[in-house]
Amino acid sequence: MENVIHQNKAHGLAKLVYDAKDRRSILVRALESLTAFILTAAMWIFLIHTLYIKLYVEANDSLEQIFFILFVSSIGAAVVLGGWQFYNWLRFHKKQRRKEFPPQSPAEVARIYGISEENMTRLQAAKESAAVVFRDGKYYYCIKGEAPIEIGMLGKE
Repeated sequence: MENVIHQNKAHGLAKLVYDAKDRRSILVRALESLTAFILTAAMWIFLIHTLYIKLYVEANDSLEQIFFILFVSSIGAAVVLGGWQFYNWLRFHKKQRRKEFPPQSPAEVARIYGISEENMTRLQAAKESAAVVFRDGKYYYCIKGEAPIEIGMLGKE
């Protein structure tokens, strides 16, 4: 397992970042990709072979009739998918899909996280994202080049 360690050298805090892909060996990842490719190719070959047998060999139709059947089937699939898309648009258009939280002042957010309003303003003004690190049983926000901000609590509000 490969760990990538980022160090905030000015304050001695380390953050471990785990990438899920790095938890598996390259052999496992290669086998997964190869298996997915082989299964997909096999299914396509099976589908094309079955269509050829059913439409051309067993039905003994002309090539023009086969293309007509495929054309009508394609139009039918497009109509069904287009109708489904239109139904979803009518049902969900301009509707809130997620709960919207009421606006909160920096003082309210700072109280929830157990930090001062000044530090909350500092976090919100940071041009880079603040990393959360754990050291000595406490969590800290770390902004590159600045002193870490201890998180007092993660409120259950």
